[in-house]
Amino acid sequence: MKPSPTYDITRSYEANYQEGPFLKEKPPARQIRKKVKFLGFDVNSRLGIPAGPLLNSRWIIAYAELGFDLLVYKTVRTAATPSHPDPNCMFLQWKGPLTEKDFGKRLIASMESPSSVEEISITNSFGMPSRDPKIWQEDIGRAKGGIGDGQLLIVSVVGTPGEKDLAEDYARAARLAAEAGAPVVEINLSCPNVVTGEGSVYTDPVFSSEISRRVKQAIGSVPLIIKIGYISDPSRLEKVVAANAPHVDAISGLNTLSFEVVNPDGTQALPGKGRLRSGVCGAAIRSCAMTQAKRIVDLKQKEKYDFEIVGVGGVMTSAHVREFLGVGVDAVMTATGAMWDPFLAYRYWQEEAGR
Repeated sequence: MKPSPTYDITRSYEANYQEGPFLKEKPPARQIRKKVKFLGFDVNSRLGIPAGPLLNSRWIIAYAELGFDLLVYKTVRTAATPSHPDPNCMFLQWKGPLTEKDFGKRLIASMESPSSVEEISITNSFGMPSRDPKIWQEDIGRAKGGIGDGQLLIVSVVGTPGEKDLAEDYARAARLAAEAGAPVVEINLSCPNVVTGEGSVYTDPVFSSEISRRVKQAIGSVPLIIKIGYISDPSRLEKVVAANAPHVDAISGLNTLSFEVVNPDGTQALPGKGRLRSGVCGAAIRSCAMTQAKRIVDLKQKEKYDFEIVGVGGVMTSAHVREFLGVGVDAVMTATGAMWDPFLAYRYWQEEAGR
C-alpha cells in the first residue's frame, strides 16, 4: 500500500493542528453487522487510534468517518504547553523488528518515505503539547458531538511536573476532561519525548499506582485507562500491573520505544536540547508491542484481573489488527499505520465482512 499521509511531517505541529488532516477522499459507507462491548460501551469495532494523531475535534471526526471507532483525543494538560520545534517526525532507515538486543543502538533518520506503508517506522518528538484547558474542554464537546453511533471518544491527559504535586496535576487534568464530557479518560504514563520526567512514571509500581488511584478518585465512575511503555523485565511488569489493577479499567500499551536518533552524518536528528533520544513508532516496534500485550494477557488470566487490554504498536495493516486480537487483547489501536494509510479501518471492515 502506497503511503497517503494525513499528517504533513514537512510542516509544523501548529500547521497540522490548524489545517489537517490532509485527506484526499473518504471511503464508502460501511455496514455495521453487530456491536461489541468495550469498557461497557456498545461499539462498532475494537479498532481505534491512540493518543497522538488526533490533534483536535476536526481530526477526531475525520477519522471517525474513516471507520476508526475508538478515538483517543491527543494528550492534554492543565496548562497550555508548546510543541517541540519541527521537524517533529522523521522516517527511520531500519528494516525489520527492533528487539531488546537493539536497545543500545543509534538509529538513523531521514525525511525520505518508504514506498510501502508496511515498511514505515518513524521517530517522533512533540513533547505532549496542549492548548489551554478552556480551549480543549470546548473542543472535546465538539468531538463528542461529531462522532457517530457506536464510536467512543477517549481523552488522554498527563500531569506536568513543577512546584505542584504531579499526581494531583494528573488528577486535575482527568477531572477537567471528565467535566468536559469525556466518556473515558486515559492517563499517559509513558512518553519518551519530554525532558521533565513525567514520561517514565509507568516503570515505578508505587508512584504509577498512586497516580492512577488519585485519578480514579477524581473521575469516579468514568472508566480509566493507563497508557504504559515497554517494560523489558517481566517481574517489574508484573509489579506495575498488580499495583495499578485495583484502580484501572484498562491498560494500553505500548507507547513507542525510546532510542537515540541521528542523521546519516551522525548529528542529532531532531533539533533542541534533550531530543537526541526520542520515541520510535511504526513497523519496527510491533514485535515488542505484541510481546508485552501477550505478557499482560497472561498476567490477567493468571491473577483473574478484570481490566481490559488495548494492544498498540506497529499495527500497519488489517492483518496486524487480527494478530493482536489473536493474542487476547480487547481492542487494538494504530497510530503510524492510520496516519499513512487512512483507509486501513475500511479495509479491515471489508475483510471482516467477507469472513
